[in-house]
Amino acid sequence: MHTQNTSSNSDLVTIHQIVRNVNADNLNEDIIVFDHGVSFHMSDIYPLRLDALVIAICTEGVGKIGIDIREYELKKNSLIVIQPKNYIYLSEYSEDFQSSIMACSKHLVQDVLPKLTDILPLLMHHRTEPVTDLTEEEAEGIKTFLKFIRLKLREKKTPFLKQKVHCMLQAALYEMMDINYKKNSGKVESPKSRKEEIMAKFILSVSEDFRTQRQVAYYAHKLFITPKHLSSVVKELSGRTAGDWIENYVIMEAKVLLKTTDMTIQEISVALNFPNQSFFGKYFKHHTGFSPTIYRRKFT
Repeated sequence: MHTQNTSSNSDLVTIHQIVRNVNADNLNEDIIVFDHGVSFHMSDIYPLRLDALVIAICTEGVGKIGIDIREYELKKNSLIVIQPKNYIYLSEYSEDFQSSIMACSKHLVQDVLPKLTDILPLLMHHRTEPVTDLTEEEAEGIKTFLKFIRLKLREKKTPFLKQKVHCMLQAALYEMMDINYKKNSGKVESPKSRKEEIMAKFILSVSEDFRTQRQVAYYAHKLFITPKHLSSVVKELSGRTAGDWIENYVIMEAKVLLKTTDMTIQEISVALNFPNQSFFGKYFKHHTGFSPTIYRRKFT
């Protein structure tokens, strides 16, 4: 079993950088598909923090992947969904480890997802459960989509390539939606109301902007509703306040930076848009019970 060393890198890794490191089929560096084996090395930028949505499936072997501050076991037919800006690192992998990976740029995701509001619950589900073990039949379905997308990406000069790839990406997401729906006895449902649509878009917006924006009013303005209405909808559907959701994202990011990077406390406070290190320290301790320094010492 191999182990992967991690570095202190906290910068976003783009699809362009991945293309330079691996043999990947791609479309304008907005979507790439490639195979990941033991010969794949990007150790100089681990842990990766991708500015992309990643869908991967383990095709052979076993391993362990770290996503933010948690580790997950991987085995054949494990489906991995990694959200933009998550920290990831492959901490262990067997000699025969293989996976197929598709990465979609933030621009492509933003282009495709507004047309698919019913897919947003899928991404919300995978934010808390990024690794799912599939049956052989389910895994074969996902692998078929990845193979077909990769095949089409090699058709460099076809006039409707972009449209075809977009449609196939949408179909792959719906396939994953079906799988989750079956595995959760129908719990992963498409939004059926305006309130559910607001909730889904709020979470998506928070995941993008929480590092610089912590005011509920900001997110309400983006959704063209009042802060009071947003707060009411979020509380009704989730049992938590909008402020709680925002704070949870901020604290999770702070924990990730403390645990997986060598950034100083001051650098982390700047990265999360706090006025100073002291304010960040008090904020972090209020929500976790630990000062940033004690948390880093205790959990790394």
